[in-house]
Amino acid sequence: MPSRRREGGDVSAIYVHAGAGFHSYQNEKAHLQICHDAAKIAMAVLRNGGSAVDAVEIAIKLMEDREITNAGYGSNLTADGSVECDATIIDHYGRSGAVGAVSQIKNPISLARVILESSAKPLSLQRVPPNLLVSAGATDFAYENGIPVLPPDFLNSPAAKERWRRWRHDLNVARQKEIEQNEARREEERRNEVYRTPMHRAVMIHPSQLISPPPSVNSKAHNDVSFNKDIEGDSPTGLIGDGSNGLRDNIPRKRLPPKMGSTYRSSRRDIGAFDERNNTNGMTSPPFPAAVSSRTILDHSCQSHDLNVQVDAIGGQTPSHMPRENLSITHGRTESKDHITDTVGAIAIDCYGNIAAGSSSGGIGMKHRGRIGPAALVGVGTAVIPIDPEDPDRTCVAAVMSGTGEHMTTTMAAGTCASRVYFSQRKGEGGILEEVSEDEAVKAMIEEDFMRHPGVRGSNCEGAIGVLAVKKTKDGVFLVFAHNTDSFVLASMSSEDQLPVCVMSRSHIHGAVAQGGRVSRRRRYRVMNMEA
Repeated sequence: MPSRRREGGDVSAIYVHAGAGFHSYQNEKAHLQICHDAAKIAMAVLRNGGSAVDAVEIAIKLMEDREITNAGYGSNLTADGSVECDATIIDHYGRSGAVGAVSQIKNPISLARVILESSAKPLSLQRVPPNLLVSAGATDFAYENGIPVLPPDFLNSPAAKERWRRWRHDLNVARQKEIEQNEARREEERRNEVYRTPMHRAVMIHPSQLISPPPSVNSKAHNDVSFNKDIEGDSPTGLIGDGSNGLRDNIPRKRLPPKMGSTYRSSRRDIGAFDERNNTNGMTSPPFPAAVSSRTILDHSCQSHDLNVQVDAIGGQTPSHMPRENLSITHGRTESKDHITDTVGAIAIDCYGNIAAGSSSGGIGMKHRGRIGPAALVGVGTAVIPIDPEDPDRTCVAAVMSGTGEHMTTTMAAGTCASRVYFSQRKGEGGILEEVSEDEAVKAMIEEDFMRHPGVRGSNCEGAIGVLAVKKTKDGVFLVFAHNTDSFVLASMSSEDQLPVCVMSRSHIHGAVAQGGRVSRRRRYRVMNMEA
């Protein structure tokens, strides 16, 4: 029987990642072990003639079944305490199957595979089969196609429940703080109505008060109540009195927070003079830390850190004039807990030269029910550029992402990355595309197309991303990965390897891009060990 013609070096390969974010040093071995096992089992499938789609599905299924990953069992819980997962799988033709916010399904990637296969089957009356299903519709589709539908709390792991209880407590604290802020703001607005203009004040003075000085509003009791609340950040719309007779002008004034090391002094003609006894160290926190509002704290999707750490900022301990990028917690390098952002993913190339990719995620913690993440969106969390039949190099590219899902959606991260790697280009000055190497293209994609995108740069949330991209040509398979998070864990294995190559990539400079890669080719000659 004639042997099959080899193409693209005819090397099979599997590449997996278990998410970007911060992987604690205590759990580093566990994360590496998961990637090792996923790559090894996927390669066993490929070596036995399995397709690239088979390898991607089995690799991600293994990661979904491990509690330590944020996919499948043990995923982050929604605000109401349930698990809702996203998943996508794409074959070498670019066809996809995806699910979003699906619950009660043990392996969302398997459901996405069923949707992919069903999308190629024609429906009656020329109806178009779906390639993306969400929520209850996806669960019903799973049941109709023989996929077990589990009890609602079956996927809730003990660790996920504990995180949810902690985050729910932190949210309650933040909500209570917001209520107190609103009450203080309304009280201050009522107080301002009384002293809005000198004319109003003169009208309100009783004739009997003219023979004696009016009672001072600068009493210590008043000072301790109103001003100290502003110091604590309870009132984001506090007063800065600089008008005549100590009264607030009708013209709105832009408040600027004091510089660090300076003392906030209010004129004694103003409403409520500052009591110097409250300033014990010569440095006062800004009186109105509006930059760290309860809205920022509640929007936990902006950070991959625990909410109980962020809530401490409500009390005004984080200066309001601190740059936004410094508001994120950067001391997590010594923590014992993982702060992993979102998605796990895999890319496979089979012995026929076909490429496939997939992603799966449980989403961010305490998310709104029904939220769709990047793992469910083609071109956002996962992308494949198929081979052009007229391309002599037989080039194809796949990319999978992990990071801040909303920013990845804004920038179409996976599609943009795949395009940059496919053409080996980066965006230069004036938006002109320049020809560069693949690793330079990926780095520029993170720095230019992602971090400097107007939707990311102008956001209140810090942009985090991890990229795993694979480019296959007739000369071999090229892996490129990069991330701007604290860490990124991945593994790769080719048919020429005896064991997977596992990497815990760590960036020691916050926000800097760390990257790496490898090349896999079929060896033309095998060197045999000869005994002397």
